[in-house]
Amino acid sequence: HLTTMFFWGKNKCQCKNFNTKTSLLSFSHHKPEHSRKAMSKQQFFVFTAIILLLMILSLVVVEGSSSPPLSSSKSSHHHDVRRRSGGGETQPQNGGYEIIRDKLIFSGRWRSLTSRLVRMINKKEVDFEIFNQRGKGCALIFAWDSPSKTATLIREYNPGPNKVLHGIAAGLVEADKHGSSYETAARYELEEETKLSGGKWFRLLHEGKSMAMDKYMVSEVVAYLVVDARKVENNPRPLDDEEEIEIVNGVSVEDIMEIIRNGDMNCICAFASLLAIEKLRELGEIGK
Repeated sequence: HLTTMFFWGKNKCQCKNFNTKTSLLSFSHHKPEHSRKAMSKQQFFVFTAIILLLMILSLVVVEGSSSPPLSSSKSSHHHDVRRRSGGGETQPQNGGYEIIRDKLIFSGRWRSLTSRLVRMINKKEVDFEIFNQRGKGCALIFAWDSPSKTATLIREYNPGPNKVLHGIAAGLVEADKHGSSYETAARYELEEETKLSGGKWFRLLHEGKSMAMDKYMVSEVVAYLVVDARKVENNPRPLDDEEEIEIVNGVSVEDIMEIIRNGDMNCICAFASLLAIEKLRELGEIGK
């Protein structure tokens, strides 16, 4: 690199250019021998100062590059907080939000609507409209036939979207019929809606766990996979009065995925179907 150097001559300040990649002693000028030696000494001190300055700058750059950026530092701090919270103190599952009151707005045969006043973390009070369904929750059942590698679906009228959609067997956990057992409700609903019974059962959520159906619903769901249930030939359990169901046998996984992508299945049945398909892969029933 070409560097401009200033040094003092005998009578005035002189400016010379030289290449720092070449030896300072090769710098030529028309000075006497003793002057060349003096200037070389000055150049040596200047050159040494430049080298020290460059070393200091390089250390600063290395130190800066080894320090994590601010955003990463914040992220690490937040992860530590979460680990301490998860492994130490027990945090309330509702995050500290406080229900002030529930006021029933409407109650029907199967569902109800409640006004729920909640005190938020910022102390603001917010009124939410909350839906609930009769009973403890809802059970969903994906029925799989291992020899044919196909599933049994249903088609029925969904009054909310006003559409006839594909789905899987499902129903509420009703105290008078099932007590408080999701599995009992699942076995009943499978027989009622698909006329199948028995088989090998797999719970698709962890034991004792259920999943919230929706942000604004109290009801929770548990999904099951049943493999090789058999057809009930004599007196299967009857449908509820408001149900009209078409049983669809022999549906492949590829067809189920296309049904879901086409929006021809409601969200909760699609969720359970996807969990079941993943479980079938785990069991080796279908390919990866």
